Amino acid sequence: MRTILALLLVGLCSQDPGLRDLIQRLEDDRAESREKAQKEIVALGESAIPALKEVIDSVKSPGELKLRAAAVIREIELSVKAAKAYREPKKITLKMADRTLREALDEIVRQAEVKIDAGGVDVAAKVTLDVADASLFEVLDLLCKDQTDRTWEPHEDGSIRFSRDRHLPCPAAYGGPFRLRIQSLNAQRNNDFKARTVVLTLSLQADWDRRYKPSKIVEIEIGKIVDDQGSALEVTPMDGNFNIRAAPGAVVRIGVGIMQDSGESGRVFVIRGLSPTATAIHFEGTARFSFPLDQREIRFEKPAVTETREVGDTTIKLGRVGMPENWTLSFHKSPTSTTPAWSRSITQRFDADSFVVVDQDGGEAPVTMRMQNRGRFMNDEGVYYQAFVQRNAAKALKEVRFRFVDQTLVKSIPFKFTGIALP
Repeated sequence: MRTILALLLVGLCSQDPGLRDLIQRLEDDRAESREKAQKEIVALGESAIPALKEVIDSVKSPGELKLRAAAVIREIELSVKAAKAYREPKKITLKMADRTLREALDEIVRQAEVKIDAGGVDVAAKVTLDVADASLFEVLDLLCKDQTDRTWEPHEDGSIRFSRDRHLPCPAAYGGPFRLRIQSLNAQRNNDFKARTVVLTLSLQADWDRRYKPSKIVEIEIGKIVDDQGSALEVTPMDGNFNIRAAPGAVVRIGVGIMQDSGESGRVFVIRGLSPTATAIHFEGTARFSFPLDQREIRFEKPAVTETREVGDTTIKLGRVGMPENWTLSFHKSPTSTTPAWSRSITQRFDADSFVVVDQDGGEAPVTMRMQNRGRFMNDEGVYYQAFVQRNAAKALKEVRFRFVDQTLVKSIPFKFTGIALP
């Protein structure tokens, strides 16, 4: 079989002996050899796709090889999309003592290839910096550390603007183009006849270089947390099923209880079990940023009263009832899904204005789907939309279509905070 396969590949890939050898190794009996060959083909990029398609189209190719070649093509295509959505940023190395802010900024602009507007601050002020392989955000925070008349902010076009204002001393962790800050830490201390207790509310906020375009939905997870007395702490994320929208960093309080929402790029945690004598906490976790790779049009042709479709990490359910027709569209998390903050991300992945009902004559009835509910019911996590459609019921349905992002790239950024003083 391998002899026949080798002859076949000579005919298909004679122009590139190296690629021919790699494709042949996809049939190797050793799994590690097949996996290595697949990685090397993917590294060749789109130039390898024509040869792989020839193998798939050939009637002489073994079925298993066709499946593996198709898998390699999918991985190459995903890699190309990922490269367009994300690239590792350039790091900054800078060592200067008692130099002007203008000199420091000029060097940052050169190394990070970013535009900086410093017209609002004293660029003749003296600064000292000593950093190696640091991120842009970290270097900018160091330049403004402990300053009462110098701070910075990112613009949506990716540029940086300095202004004459106090720089807030938020503890932060950095990774690539991302930053995670402790936005607030509040303590509720009780001292009754039974015991003294301390409950913390911790708000974490994610941010990123605006030249990158991740989803505004960021999943933040605390994995390990202790106080300086070694107490085992209980952590509960304040998510709930409330559909609350706020600007990044906003805090919303409801009644006498506390419901905090740091916006789409933040998360609030309630921490219990601290020692009453604790003075600091240490914690670590992971922030996950999702980049949408491919928004495509989902079509249900001649839809029945109810329809179901598997799309990537999501099960989509479509239904209608009554007249005027009440259309429902719900998204449900597939068991294999690893998409961060899946239910919250649906609001950005689904284009609610793109829903169109088309009849047999091609007549279109576009509507905007409105979200009705989001949460977990009977172990089924789902996001539900609804809209009424006015159309001629005598005409049969041709299709229903809408746009949805079914592929995402996830960048996981670990973070660690030590010695965070308790209020």
